[in-house]
Amino acid sequence: MNATLQRDQAAELAKTNPSKALEKARKIQDPWFRAQALSWVARFHDDNPMGVADEAAKAASECDDDYKRTAVRAWEIAALAERTFVSEARAALKTALGQSRSITPLSSRSEALMLLLQAAFRISERDARMIGDELEVSCGRDAHWRCKRAVRDAKNLFARDLEARPFFW
Repeated sequence: MNATLQRDQAAELAKTNPSKALEKARKIQDPWFRAQALSWVARFHDDNPMGVADEAAKAASECDDDYKRTAVRAWEIAALAERTFVSEARAALKTALGQSRSITPLSSRSEALMLLLQAAFRISERDARMIGDELEVSCGRDAHWRCKRAVRDAKNLFARDLEARPFFW
């Protein structure tokens, strides 16, 4: 079974049987998909959601490039915020923001920052503004279409009501 299907199965199972989902998530070889699956489990696991989120962060650190190591943290950050571990979510967000500065090319950085922006809205608008500002500063002058799209989409997200904002999960 490929890592995408393993992640999807763990995420779906997390809603009804988080312990079994945790077992499945831990078996995913690809760290990108393991981090996502563990983040889903952290959303629903009542025994130790912080421990599971820590496992997701560790899996993220095992990814093979700066983009992946940074971008996949968005799932963990959102899960922490949804579980009301706001200070932990904010700390993870700041760590990921620092990591984002090493992502090249800028077009890839803009994609990672957009994922982090969506997760940051789960914490607070102030945290989202921090990510939006970083996106504007680091990618706002780049001519690549992905940078232009990210800056435009970020501005659109801030212009809407919080309830109307789309999220990737």
